[in-house]
Amino acid sequence: MTLAFDPIDESVRSMYDPLGLSIGTTNLVAASNRSTPVIRRAVLTLYPHCAPKIGVLGRNPDVTESGTLMSGFVERVGDSVALVSPDGSAHDPDLLTVEALDAMVVAADADASSSEIAIAVPAYWKPGTVQALRNALRTHVGFVRSGMAPQLVPDVIAAMTAANTELAIPAGAVVGLLDFGGSASYATLVETTSDFEPVSATLRYEDFSGEQIDQAILLHVIDRLGHDDIDQAGAAGVAQLGLLKERCREAKERLSTDAVTELAVELAGTSTTFRLTRDTLDDLIQDRLTGFIYAFDDMLARNKASWADLAAVVAVGGGASIPLVTQRLSFHTRLPVLTVSQPACAAAAGALLLAARGRELDFRTRTSVGLMARAAAASGTALIELPAGDVMVIDQDAVTDRELAWSQTDFPGDVPVRFEGDSYNEDGPCWSMRLNVIDPPKEPPWRRLRFSQLLIGFSAVVAMTAIGGVAFTLTGVERRQAPAVPSVVPVPAPSVSLRPSAAAPSPVKPPPSSVPVPSAAPAPTTVAPPPPPSPTLTASPPTSTLAPSPVVTTTTAPRLTTTSPRPTSTTSATPTTTAEPEDTTTEEAPTAPQP
Repeated sequence: MTLAFDPIDESVRSMYDPLGLSIGTTNLVAASNRSTPVIRRAVLTLYPHCAPKIGVLGRNPDVTESGTLMSGFVERVGDSVALVSPDGSAHDPDLLTVEALDAMVVAADADASSSEIAIAVPAYWKPGTVQALRNALRTHVGFVRSGMAPQLVPDVIAAMTAANTELAIPAGAVVGLLDFGGSASYATLVETTSDFEPVSATLRYEDFSGEQIDQAILLHVIDRLGHDDIDQAGAAGVAQLGLLKERCREAKERLSTDAVTELAVELAGTSTTFRLTRDTLDDLIQDRLTGFIYAFDDMLARNKASWADLAAVVAVGGGASIPLVTQRLSFHTRLPVLTVSQPACAAAAGALLLAARGRELDFRTRTSVGLMARAAAASGTALIELPAGDVMVIDQDAVTDRELAWSQTDFPGDVPVRFEGDSYNEDGPCWSMRLNVIDPPKEPPWRRLRFSQLLIGFSAVVAMTAIGGVAFTLTGVERRQAPAVPSVVPVPAPSVSLRPSAAAPSPVKPPPSSVPVPSAAPAPTTVAPPPPPSPTLTASPPTSTLAPSPVVTTTTAPRLTTTSPRPTSTTSATPTTTAEPEDTTTEEAPTAPQP
């Protein structure tokens, strides 16, 4: 299934000059019939007073004054996040890409309003990315001619169209298209029908690219010169490294045709000339190229194919100009390796041919159908299933873009002519639209505290306070003091005093000695030591015994009672004066236990 149509009459299309553009992450290319292809770096210089220009000051003749540099917008096409410039302003990556394409039209000395434009986009782009670029093109005055946006074709088909025009590619076979770009290398299997249908998904290999080769040459130069102490954080060091990397890229391009080249090196305040040979370049890229070839082998194995199933290998892109690339591919595949005269401009040249034909193809539908047809043929069944990861999308906008009412009229003489006003003038007002400045998103306002949140917080505080109080109470209860262990210390003998009776004082005085009267002393008594170590006072009437760990007997003197004589034999209960007994500690000899 192939969608191919040419709704515009030949008399109408002949009024417009074809123009082919190609989008790459590193370079943008414009090709026209009136001049040689124009190659510019994917860097846009913005000005407040005129239209943006493609390139950097000092490297491109079109840039004559400094401005705000913007790069990396090609990789961000279809991204909703704005791209921030060095001055802090935010820009839409889709609109930046459109402005860069418009600047390429000016650099090619063409006019977008009077040109039939075809743009080659990367084949690995998703349908959403392609549609985002299509929508951005419709917002630009220069690219919208009578409501028609430029054609969008995959760079795989555009490159194969250019290669088929210049080279003798076998028809009705499958070839491998290898695109060696600035940010990565790509591999695609293409069937050489009339419209070149891809029969596999595009392989993207980032370890072998123009940027990687430039970086390898830069590190080699720094290592050979011994300038490994460059301050990469300083502005001067960054500027010197950027200039040296650009010179390494130019030396790499010269080595595609020359065997030896020289480049000027200015690092750390010293200036010298470095000699670089093609053999050195081959040694630097040998391993990376081997990795890409092995990755292509794996791709063929996943598609149940081999090198023998291919009729040829077509190499495009800037890296295809390196002699080692074609040599290694020819030796490994044993197939003819075909390369166009200008590999870096193959996609733009093919877009120019497609623009001259005036036919637009929905490449997403064609790619999906080609993949399904090959999968069905390999399985031997008539049932066609959609491969995983691929989506069949029919872009209704692309189908109806050129089917306008005035183009389908039966009166070709009434066809309106193109706008005959002043073309784009550098000194006059700008035809391109000013870039929309996207304000950074505002921070969301602080939400007010609700009553429920306050209630939950207050309840949490009360609960924590209650738990803390209970914990403190339990801790205080558990803090019980251990009982103090009494110590036995000999107490000095207290002074003996007599308390006089209220009726009659006692005539008896306490003895001068603390030794009790022998006649009144009771017989010594032995008491067994009690279980606790604390001293115990026995309840025997005249005796008090203190029993510590060693057997110690405490004997107390008996009470002395003085009674006044009466003639009668009855003893009256007269008040008595009792002296405090003295505590006397004596050690008693151990006695045998009684039976």
